[in-house]
Amino acid sequence: MAITLSLSASDLDNDDLQDLTRRLCRDLADEACVTATPSTGPAVPGAKGDLPVYGQIIIAAISGGGFAVGLVNVLKAYVQRKPTLQFELQKKNGHKVKIKADDLRASDMNHLTEAIKKAVEEMNE
Repeated sequence: MAITLSLSASDLDNDDLQDLTRRLCRDLADEACVTATPSTGPAVPGAKGDLPVYGQIIIAAISGGGFAVGLVNVLKAYVQRKPTLQFELQKKNGHKVKIKADDLRASDMNHLTEAIKKAVEEMNE
């Protein structure tokens, strides 16, 4: 099972959002040690291959709490560079965890990490 990480920022157009999505995939793989790929959707008739779903990343099923800490640290670095970014983790059953810049303050980091760990544990049940 996988989870979907959606990115949004009101001040980014689709091309910039997709560039950011690809960079985040690389950073998640390098720093959080997870398989992360940009999401694609079915191609429109006449197009070759699947089309990108802007600002969405598919993260492969994960186990262990290290993933949550790594994910939060990567997202925190992105929000520090671009405070308008917002994230949403969604499991296949629809359960969501929303992450905004305020959630990545030092005082809220433990709560956020625990919420992500719980979401991932439930995903693997």
